[in-house]
Amino acid sequence: LLDRVLPKPGTGPSDEVRERGHYTVETYTTTTTGARYVARMSQQGDPGYKATAVLLGESGLALALDRDKLPDLHGILTPAAAMGDALLARFPAADVRLDVSRLN
Repeated sequence: LLDRVLPKPGTGPSDEVRERGHYTVETYTTTTTGARYVARMSQQGDPGYKATAVLLGESGLALALDRDKLPDLHGILTPAAAMGDALLARFPAADVRLDVSRLN
């Protein structure tokens, strides 16, 4: 069944399409004290192919090379909890933009 549904190996988007792609994600939140924030994350590259691969690669590098900078947490963690500032520090060199602004 999966062979009929999933794309065949080597049939993904062209290099040109992967380079032209981009994404921006906006997350709005309100704290318990009523402060409102917006976080925007954006990156060039097709989100399903190139951008995801870059983020996975940077996560792997943070885990392998920045162990002394990782939070002292254990268990099932989100990337933000597991790698925190060590991962964020890798974003600029990978052309990943993350901005947080207070709205009120």
